[in-house]
Amino acid sequence: MGRFLSVVVFILLIPGEYCATCPALQHPDIRILDIRLKPQSVPPKLTTYACQQFQVLENETFQAVAFEPLIGNEGVVHHMLLFGCERSIGTFAIHQCGGVDGSCRAWLTQYSLGVRGPICLPEDVGATFGKNSFTKMLLQVHWNNKNVSNNITDDSGFRIYYTTRLRKHDLGNIQIGQNDISIPPLSETIVRGSCSRQCTRIFPHPIYLTRTYIHMHYLGIKGRLEICRNGSFHTLIAKDEEYTYDKSPIHDHHMPIEVLPSDEIRLTCTFNTRDGQRRREETVYFGEGSEAEMCFAFVSYFPRIRGFDQCIQMGDRNINC
Repeated sequence: MGRFLSVVVFILLIPGEYCATCPALQHPDIRILDIRLKPQSVPPKLTTYACQQFQVLENETFQAVAFEPLIGNEGVVHHMLLFGCERSIGTFAIHQCGGVDGSCRAWLTQYSLGVRGPICLPEDVGATFGKNSFTKMLLQVHWNNKNVSNNITDDSGFRIYYTTRLRKHDLGNIQIGQNDISIPPLSETIVRGSCSRQCTRIFPHPIYLTRTYIHMHYLGIKGRLEICRNGSFHTLIAKDEEYTYDKSPIHDHHMPIEVLPSDEIRLTCTFNTRDGQRRREETVYFGEGSEAEMCFAFVSYFPRIRGFDQCIQMGDRNINC
């Protein structure tokens, strides 16, 4: 990928900025940490996953109260994830994402098309980092260079609003979904993935869901996330009846949704390869590129359970819990 540069910037928040959308940012002790790429060339190929690890302050314990995506080039940024890391991956240089980056499993926030402004956490929840927590962060940027163009640059990343005034609960995030995807041509196909009872029964206590984003690519038409208890439907978490990737909604649960030990969290994705621009005459499989498909839900919750960051299946087999 060539040689790339990174930047970590610490600045103070101008009082009152973004107050209307995130009241907590009015506090005078709120600080800003920018984690983003320096302007650099996007490779002339359809799909590139760029990863980079950053060192953060570790002299105190901090909590993020909001995250803001900083999009340098909306024409190529497909999505971004920011992970907390407990150890170094051995380099601070930007690189093609690979196996070494998998050691940073705990994602802190995510961006997809349509997300704007600060992503605010509930008033009693913060994302902990620094001393006795994550001392490094990993930025993952998915570039979708659909015209395979040269001379495109990007400098995207995230702005973190943080404080030393620690909140009651530590934020957790879980990725739920299915990696075994095979969508026949000229069809409407349902794919399911689950955070099974075998995974949630290890909970030491209930958790409370605060935010959900269902993620598919361009063949997705419907998404649904629900809780099953004792083998039966119990609670609807989120539902996208008319899913469009470029306008996929974020579901904020202002009344947090309780998940008990041994509950199942079930995701259902519906794909269409039959109609209009979605029409495909060959089978479409799971993959990272936007021409392939995914079936994931990104869900925020509290209080965080260490290690409960991914709950993904391959068919009926649990591979990440």
